[in-house]
Amino acid sequence: MEIGCNYIESVRPVDVVCAFDVKVVEDIKQNDGVHYFTRPEATVPRWRVVTDSLTSGGNSGVLACLVATKFYRPKTIFILGCDWGLTDNSSDDHIYQTGPKRKYTNNIKKSISVILKGTDVRIVNDLKPDVPFNIISTDQFLSTINTSTQGRTL
Repeated sequence: MEIGCNYIESVRPVDVVCAFDVKVVEDIKQNDGVHYFTRPEATVPRWRVVTDSLTSGGNSGVLACLVATKFYRPKTIFILGCDWGLTDNSSDDHIYQTGPKRKYTNNIKKSISVILKGTDVRIVNDLKPDVPFNIISTDQFLSTINTSTQGRTL
């Protein structure tokens, strides 16, 4: 099971897509067999709406963590692409055109801690992002998924 955010399907196929921003939800062309989740303010046809106060003021990553724990309940969650505290640049800025801005707030950090409480969470990054979870290297992650999940992750 693999959950991705926003325009992830332009990079790789996933089982679930989570998007927080209205424009992103409206722009994404849906594929058969993929589940799409958003928040009430971004409701469009064929998107499942997640109603939970923990997504308030959040982002797609927070929404993806909530979807994972609420609907799929995995034993371990590997989070790829989290660069909180490492950069204010977005890999999708060519789409958003907002320029550098902080990606998280103390409220978002608190929400993610509540959402993921009691779950084995591993942030995959070769640097040290500002997160309250275990951080593992890319090599550790690849070794783990190649032996336990046939290359698919959540």
